[in-house]
Amino acid sequence: MEPGAIDPGETTPLSSEQQLQQLREQLQVLYQNLRTVRHAINNDVAVIMAMAELSQRNPAQNQKLVQICLEKAPQISVAIGGFSELFNGTLNFHQEPKKS
Repeated sequence: MEPGAIDPGETTPLSSEQQLQQLREQLQVLYQNLRTVRHAINNDVAVIMAMAELSQRNPAQNQKLVQICLEKAPQISVAIGGFSELFNGTLNFHQEPKKS
């Protein structure tokens, strides 16, 4: 490589403005993901509540309604887990390295 040439594999440090823009974009992605997760959880909880009400009105359908509720609970856990991983990954990306 010629002296003064830029190595394409070398990364240049981002300016403060670039870092701020990158952080804004990541926060926007987190916010959109949070909205999606919140909506999915609200839908699942609404189904569980409706099934509980229906089971009170029609005990003969209890087993079927319980099964539907049991299917919704893991969906809530998966939604929360997925968002938590995304959130933690973003936070870990921005943590300062610890000084020894």
